[in-house]
Amino acid sequence: MFTQFMVYLSNAFSVIQGFQHTSMLYTTIPSSSPSNNIRYYHATENILADRIQSRLVYRLVYGSLSEDFFTGLHQHCRGWKSLFFHPKRPAFLGDLPISLFDALNQNRRWCIGLLEVVFSKYNPLTFGSRFMGPLMGLAYSHNAFWPIWSIPIFTYSFVPQLALINGVSVFPEVTNTRFLLYIFLFFVAYIQDCLDFMLADGTFQQWWNDQRMWLIRGLSSYLFGSIEFSIKRLGIASKGFHVTSKVVDTDLSKRYDNGVFEFGVPSPMFVPLATVAIVNFVAFAFGILKYLNGENMNGLYGQMGLACFGVLNSWPIYEAMVWRNDKGRMPRVISVISTLLALAFCVLGLIASSV
Repeated sequence: MFTQFMVYLSNAFSVIQGFQHTSMLYTTIPSSSPSNNIRYYHATENILADRIQSRLVYRLVYGSLSEDFFTGLHQHCRGWKSLFFHPKRPAFLGDLPISLFDALNQNRRWCIGLLEVVFSKYNPLTFGSRFMGPLMGLAYSHNAFWPIWSIPIFTYSFVPQLALINGVSVFPEVTNTRFLLYIFLFFVAYIQDCLDFMLADGTFQQWWNDQRMWLIRGLSSYLFGSIEFSIKRLGIASKGFHVTSKVVDTDLSKRYDNGVFEFGVPSPMFVPLATVAIVNFVAFAFGILKYLNGENMNGLYGQMGLACFGVLNSWPIYEAMVWRNDKGRMPRVISVISTLLALAFCVLGLIASSV
């Protein structure tokens, strides 16, 4: 009898520890009405009582570097339901990396974890859809397949620009009605994303930086996460677990508050970013020269627009490579390697077009 009592007590403490975040979520909500707070407290007590009574112990599910995603997938497959709760005052406070290297390193680790789930029996499209339904399966898949965004982003960052340098058209001509489809899809997608961001109390500048970071992640952490996962699957030893640094110094904090990107570390993940920035700049310059020389640009305006878009998004990289003198500037070795790679891509493209 005493043993059963101790087991029950242990389960009760496990439930309380596992749901202490839920308790904080309900008890830290500001309210001008005491009755509302009492209702939140009662809701918390009811949740804990239900969990203790049914002996459902909430714990993180490991086996993936994205244990939060893996845990949520498991819990939803077991029948748990989610509640969107967004109070005006944040319910939690936490630290996050503010340097670009730390943020990308954290994202790279998440990508490896997501791919571990995708290439397991717990794939959201198959396992998840069977237990949660197709809509929830697709919702989880939207996050699980993050890393494959590196393929289209990398393609659209290089191929049209190199074709523009060689005078080769990859998009329909401006006079072709199919060209309007490309323009429509591009602008409508970005306008919708911007409206969603601003309706959620964001600003245009925040949205612009957010979409810029999405492209940066696609060229760095998504790409390197996919490569490292592939190496790991082949049984080749890869780097160990990297703990994300969240230590902030004064200068770094000031640059972050001013919206300045922090490079500073000679990381290989910065090489594709700088290479794409240089290739887009060279392609846009070639396009301007072709236009000034009176060449036929009818089939190249789409690529000109894409190169211009790449230059605008790469502006912080140009600043970090050329003008900045602080500790967060682009390391010189990364600038040299990226310049050589960009020139090699451009020269190889010219040679291939002349053959």
